[in-house]
Amino acid sequence: MLKSNDKSNERWNDLPWKEIEKEVWQQQLQIYKATRDGNIQLTRKLQKRLVNSYKAKLLAVKRGTQDNRGRKTSGIDKKVADTSCTRFQLVNNLAIASPALPLGRVWIPKPGRTEKTPLGIPTIRDRALQALLKLAIEPEWEAKFEPNSYGFRPGRSCHDATKAIAQFLHQKPRYVLNANIAKCFDKIDHEKLLDKLGYTGSFRRQILFWLKSGVLDKNVFSETDAGTPQGDEICALLANIALHGLEEYLTEFIQTLKIPDTGRAKRRWMEKSRKISSFGIIRYADNFVVLHEQKWVVLALKTEVIRFLKSIGLELSETKTCLTHTLTLQNDDTKEEGFDGNIGFDFLGFTFRHFHSKYCSAFDSKGRSLGHKLLIYPSKEKCQLHRKKLHEIIFKQGKALSQEALIKKLNPVISGWSRYFGVSDANSMHILSKMDQVLFLQLQRWAYRRSKKGKKESVNKYWRKIKNRNWVFATENETLVRHSDYSNPIRQYVKVKSDSSPFNGETIYWKKRLRTNPLLSIRVSKLLSLQQGKCKFCNATFKDGDIMEVDHIIPTAHGGKDYYNNLQLLHGHCHDTKTAQDRVKYSQTLLRESKISE
Repeated sequence: MLKSNDKSNERWNDLPWKEIEKEVWQQQLQIYKATRDGNIQLTRKLQKRLVNSYKAKLLAVKRGTQDNRGRKTSGIDKKVADTSCTRFQLVNNLAIASPALPLGRVWIPKPGRTEKTPLGIPTIRDRALQALLKLAIEPEWEAKFEPNSYGFRPGRSCHDATKAIAQFLHQKPRYVLNANIAKCFDKIDHEKLLDKLGYTGSFRRQILFWLKSGVLDKNVFSETDAGTPQGDEICALLANIALHGLEEYLTEFIQTLKIPDTGRAKRRWMEKSRKISSFGIIRYADNFVVLHEQKWVVLALKTEVIRFLKSIGLELSETKTCLTHTLTLQNDDTKEEGFDGNIGFDFLGFTFRHFHSKYCSAFDSKGRSLGHKLLIYPSKEKCQLHRKKLHEIIFKQGKALSQEALIKKLNPVISGWSRYFGVSDANSMHILSKMDQVLFLQLQRWAYRRSKKGKKESVNKYWRKIKNRNWVFATENETLVRHSDYSNPIRQYVKVKSDSSPFNGETIYWKKRLRTNPLLSIRVSKLLSLQQGKCKFCNATFKDGDIMEVDHIIPTAHGGKDYYNNLQLLHGHCHDTKTAQDRVKYSQTLLRESKISE
């Protein structure tokens, strides 16, 4: 068994990480089960045992210094932990209820906008400490969170929220409150948040240290009297906890309303169960939608949303919150009530809207035509941003690039955008094919600029025939992918179980969901299946949120081919270790060969 004083000289990468992760995982499952059973005393006992565990501290440091994409970004102390020695020192110095240093302020530009998002960069020690506490409290809150909360939670994605809205809107158009919370991460009331967390002692003091740590922006210190600074390991979890309870609050409120049951005899009111099923709320972080078929109910729910948010120091954004209907607007749907005049709404980059339809209509449970159809497709703003990005790569970055280099730059952008927005009706609405047409015209213009006086023969050499496809922008080694290659109709997407969590122990279910994630490339998905969901280097099971990278067993620089029998899927940190080993291995091989030749 590992102890804090007997392994300090052991190399970091030689530790039994599979066993460490397994033991921490088992403790997290116990915390989840105890919370589900309502045994708060056992939950607190298990959480304290976990944060004091040496293995949990090892795993927390590993996540803060290796698994984190910003592992090389230092805080205000300018320190990073990138060696075995510094990581072991960090493990031995981790203790809950330690004072926190101020966050370093970094401003990140928002795509397509002039405004910037403020990020707070904690020190490497605070980052590891946050990862440690998160290991203990995340399973508890995953057991408590509401079923229609999807943002920044393990095992849940934007597509799950999209599918939840699609299921609710499938058979009936609705009025919609499309809401955004103004500066959610900056205005959360600290005392209200701490009271909702329900922690005492060292846990409460540690979270308070982080909330009150302050920010250092260009050597100017400012206190943080409210909010959870963006950029922290634990920031998104705390924000979700602050907003937890909104769905339950609205469910209790709607039961108090007298709502006519339009589907039955006149003057008959809805029963409680029908009231609950008649409205929906789907939340993704600080964005959410509230849906109901009657306008006055949505307006009443909006009033209660404002009341709930005010109790934790938040408010709705006036510019990003509006009312709408998914099929048609009435004459009395006025701007004063909050309507912006648009039919349908945008959420998570998708547009949701019903269209009148006679021949392609949706059907009810008895097979009768409903006369309308719900379509989900990429919003105009996201399409315009994507076209702008392609234009920038082709005509600005691609001026001096060869065709092969240009294809390598374009493929990740095309596949990334298409994997996300392809999970919709984008293909049936010909949006993906239109993107391919726009891309073809842009590449044709690029080819004319590169050709000699725009001669047809010089332009055509950039396109080839591959199998049954004509006019493929390709070289001998690289082929440009198409947007339409990534079509994945929303009706085929399987949403996560509403009350399920990765901490419930259903490993087979979560392995299957990870393999079928539409955001994964075909190559990664196939390697996941071939490797049975495990990393080839450390033999640990991949989990949601892990960094997965494709590695060449024999590096291409040393004759390795780009075939599946020479590929393996590794964790990001395992890939770094294997690359370092390859560098030593092949340098020694080259040295021996040079000596033999002499």
